[in-house]
Amino acid sequence: MSHPVSLRRENGQTIIMRASLEDPTYPEVIHQRIIRADEFIAANAEAGFNEQQVCGSIIVFIFAFWDEKIRQQIADIRGVEKDEVEIDVFGDLHILRRMIVHRGGLLGAADHAKLKVLKGICQAGAKISLTHDQMKTIFVAIKQAIGSLILGYTAHLPGAPKPEDIVDVAVQNIGRSQIRN
Repeated sequence: MSHPVSLRRENGQTIIMRASLEDPTYPEVIHQRIIRADEFIAANAEAGFNEQQVCGSIIVFIFAFWDEKIRQQIADIRGVEKDEVEIDVFGDLHILRRMIVHRGGLLGAADHAKLKVLKGICQAGAKISLTHDQMKTIFVAIKQAIGSLILGYTAHLPGAPKPEDIVDVAVQNIGRSQIRN
């Protein structure tokens, strides 16, 4: 059982210090950690540690879903190998994912130079630290790529959607420029 032991306002935020009465030697007590209030606030602030963990997780998940499920389905339908299905924004996500998972989020200059669509959201030689607006940019780029994919492969078919029919997928009239094979 925890209860508040102090309350104060700092920089417009209410800071509550809580104390716990549990005895950590009892097996039913789960005690993860104790951190200072300022560290807790910093970790949960905009662009803080927890938000960056979520942003990185989203990138890893989206790329994995693309690479392990969607890309293979497109390849099967088209009768090609999975590696032949390439879309620039997903190639960029692959680079960002590799940096997040294997290099602690550090985006080297050589890898930054390989980015084709998302080059503007990260700096070369810096840790990947994404803002809300940068995540939105990623989502819009993905939607544009999906729209381009739909139009690029169905435009010639009878009854195919027109760009204005799928505008909610954030389609721009970019043609097949982002699609290879």
